[in-house]
Amino acid sequence: MEDFIRFAIAKGVTKYGFSSHAPLPFHTSWNMNLDDLPYYKQEFFRLKEKYVSEIELFLGLEVDYIQDVFDAHSDLYDTSDFDYKIGSVHYLDPMPEGGFFSVDGKLYNFQKKMNEIYRGDIRMVVERFFEISSNMVRKGGFDIVGHMDKISQNGMNCKGFDITQPWYRKLATDLLQLIKDKGLMLEINTKSFAELGITYPDVQFFPVIREMGIPILVNSDCHYPDKILDGFGPVYELLIQAGFQSKMELTEKGWVESPLTP
Repeated sequence: MEDFIRFAIAKGVTKYGFSSHAPLPFHTSWNMNLDDLPYYKQEFFRLKEKYVSEIELFLGLEVDYIQDVFDAHSDLYDTSDFDYKIGSVHYLDPMPEGGFFSVDGKLYNFQKKMNEIYRGDIRMVVERFFEISSNMVRKGGFDIVGHMDKISQNGMNCKGFDITQPWYRKLATDLLQLIKDKGLMLEINTKSFAELGITYPDVQFFPVIREMGIPILVNSDCHYPDKILDGFGPVYELLIQAGFQSKMELTEKGWVESPLTP
């Protein structure tokens, strides 16, 4: 965690939030183990005190929503001392051999498992992703919707997938309307911009988000400290072109609106 803070300070960042993948009731290769959560908190508060004069730090979690299995209301662990929670969907339906279909990870595994339980139909996968995402938003228990169309990362490499098709735009727009209705914030995720030139949500939805008045915040979703600001510059410009003038910013007194400047 300290490496991330040092990079943030070096890059002129004045506020920084941690949002590790929260523990689940089972082991995965990327979620934090439940036994490690107390150490995550302990180390955060140690660093918050150590760097108090250099940077403002906040403690969060990215909490997976798994249909009928796990959500942000879970009593698996105490979240009362966290500053914020991001709700996101990585897992869809159970696999016959155990575990769940993941929208993340390598394309080969994505397509292999898609053939197993979705008959190789990418549209079926996409519709299921947005259905489960909508259920997550209805369930609530978090502050920010994370990478709301992450399905496009692997989906864009599958036959029959096109983010400009009316059916896809309707699924995404319906989810955005639900996010607005529930009063949640939306993450503009820049993680794949440098490598793939895409954002989550896709840039085509920026004007829709602005017109709906959904509050946004920009997040690099980085897993490496040298990438904490990856994509920020060009994505800020795209947001400004779409008419955005502000973003949400966390303070010690809560969330406030702040100017969106390049």
